[in-house]
Amino acid sequence: MGIINEQAAVEVAGAARAMRGVAHGVVEGRVERTRQRLRSSSKTRKSAATRERIMTAASELMAEHGSTDFQMSEVSGRCRMSKGALYYYFADRDELVHAIFEVASDELVSSIERVVSEAPTARDALSGLCAELAQRLRTGSPLALALTRELTESGEGTLPLSNSHFLRTVRILAAQIERAKTEGIVRQDVNSELAATFAAGGFLVTSLVSAGGERFGDKDVLASSLLDLSIEGMGTPGEAAAIAGARLA
Repeated sequence: MGIINEQAAVEVAGAARAMRGVAHGVVEGRVERTRQRLRSSSKTRKSAATRERIMTAASELMAEHGSTDFQMSEVSGRCRMSKGALYYYFADRDELVHAIFEVASDELVSSIERVVSEAPTARDALSGLCAELAQRLRTGSPLALALTRELTESGEGTLPLSNSHFLRTVRILAAQIERAKTEGIVRQDVNSELAATFAAGGFLVTSLVSAGGERFGDKDVLASSLLDLSIEGMGTPGEAAAIAGARLA
């Protein structure tokens, strides 16, 4: 029995050592995986910061040139990085401009969502929304310049305006027009989605048409004018009354 007990004790001790070894290996594995995740996270943050720096430099060059016709060498020089490093993040100028367009579009939607959420009335929401659109799409802005390139490069009449950013903008506008109906400043029979598309398209096209100069006044005048057109229309009171009468007939 003594020999058996001694043997059992040896086996238990061996098993315990093995378990400690396994546990140690598991802990080491977890530590290493944590280190790898931290390194990966650090690289991701650094990569995102570098991409942002490149896009900022390109946006500045677009504003200076008044177009998207900058050279990638200008971007690399401004960022103090080699062209090889620049091409690691963006394959060419088109890809860089498209990235700027996407980010600027995201910022536009976020800004109008904020404006609308803070507006006490539909009129305030629509006014603030128009001002934000005019500001973001002002002549020479990164979004306006990138949008111009997106339109000219899209080919076969395919407009980037059909993307999620534009549709979200239209939905936000339509919701505020519905809200305006409840506040008595928009007719109940107005097609809110059509009106929202009309208004959003007006800002986008006006921005393109006025590229290179303030043909329709500064951004505040433009915002006010487009809001007035959207609410009041362009007909005289008499013509508006005639149209309303014909609608009811």
